[in-house]
Amino acid sequence: MLPRLVILIYWFSTFIFGFLVPAFLGGTLTLRKWYIKNVHRLFVYCNNIIKEREHLLGFDQEAASSVTSAASEDADRQKERRGKRKHLPSYAEDDEGGGPNFGFCDVAPLVMNGIASIRDDQVMKRFYAQEKPLWNMLTRTAIHPVFMSHRLNIIWFLSLIWRWGWLLPLRILVFISAMVWLVVATGILLIIPRRLPFYDKCYEWSMCLVFRLITHSLSAVINFHNPEYKAKHGGICVANHTSPLDAVILSYDNCYSMIGQRHGGLLGFSQKLLDLTAHHVWFERSESKDRQRVVNRLKNHCSGGRNHPVLIFPEGTCINNTSVMMFKKGSFEIDTTIYPVAIKYDTLFTEAFWNSSEQSIVKYLFMMITSWALVCDVWYLEPMRRLPDEDAITFANRVKAAIAEKGGLVDLQWDGMIKRQKLSERIKQSLLARSRQAFLENSVLPRNISHGSKLNALISPEN
Repeated sequence: MLPRLVILIYWFSTFIFGFLVPAFLGGTLTLRKWYIKNVHRLFVYCNNIIKEREHLLGFDQEAASSVTSAASEDADRQKERRGKRKHLPSYAEDDEGGGPNFGFCDVAPLVMNGIASIRDDQVMKRFYAQEKPLWNMLTRTAIHPVFMSHRLNIIWFLSLIWRWGWLLPLRILVFISAMVWLVVATGILLIIPRRLPFYDKCYEWSMCLVFRLITHSLSAVINFHNPEYKAKHGGICVANHTSPLDAVILSYDNCYSMIGQRHGGLLGFSQKLLDLTAHHVWFERSESKDRQRVVNRLKNHCSGGRNHPVLIFPEGTCINNTSVMMFKKGSFEIDTTIYPVAIKYDTLFTEAFWNSSEQSIVKYLFMMITSWALVCDVWYLEPMRRLPDEDAITFANRVKAAIAEKGGLVDLQWDGMIKRQKLSERIKQSLLARSRQAFLENSVLPRNISHGSKLNALISPEN
């Protein structure tokens, strides 16, 4: 009986002083940063064991030799192609007056260039989880070197007990506390009249507490930079988008009116509760009327000086935190101050990217709760306004470039919605024309190919 009582007291004290008290006080425990630092040391130690075992088993030499042989074979292949180029038939000359010669070997370089373009695609790989720099002892990662060493087996098993046996129950309890407090706070705020002067303070404190509890349920370590540039009332806060937790992280120390996609399930339930006490806008992408309604609501909201700043993710979809894609111009057409924010996650401790086409929000949250921690950096950038001679698209690109530069992300001009929608015919024709030109310029075929030859006709969009 006594051991059970001691364990219960220890769990209860950890829950109160380790999670609830920091959330109420709005502070970050030094213990959590110490925990992250030591977990990183553990990752480095385990990967040193992996390298040591690979060296003893000769895996590193085998990999090096395979890379060397592949490079030499590729160099020989390129040399052979350059040698054969002199003997390829000339498309400008006729053979016995019967038209240009054309063989299967003439098409092979174009096929190789096409396969290389698909392999090195810079767009579609942004919609999948990025590779980890080290093995983080999670079986969901692509590398599973658990059984290479008995030391790795023991460390992996102990980490499993730590994450699933100790952290998981506490985190679930804190997350449930956050949802319960959201319901309670919503009920209290509905009772208090909005015309009272202290209503805004009560609302801000209650909502920030909800999001702090959610971040504490993930053992989040958030490093805020330049907090003096946080969004003010009447402005629009724009940020790169990786997961629904972006809004939770930004709401840790500031209160926003959110604009986003309407969801179902647990996330939809939370959206309905939030909508009862504040001016949030949830819409459906497929409804054109919703788009116009969002623009009108956004204009009316920003015109009021007392309204909370609007939080919006102009990409419109989640990207894997390696790049920033095209910003929709709607929020940049409004004459107000834009507050850019760059968010960068540390993928070593967890994969924050939400692939909504493969994961439900419950599965995603469960993966986050069973991970080591959520570590990220948030940079508040200087406020920006549209210049007098600047259109909305140019202004959006300027803000996007600033976010990409600050967060160390790749600035891409592609629309992130291509992962949800089919490309229009105009974009397809543009891509085909660009690909044909790149193939003809980079191929190893003779340079005297005319644009009217049969080869160019074979790769035309009509075929």
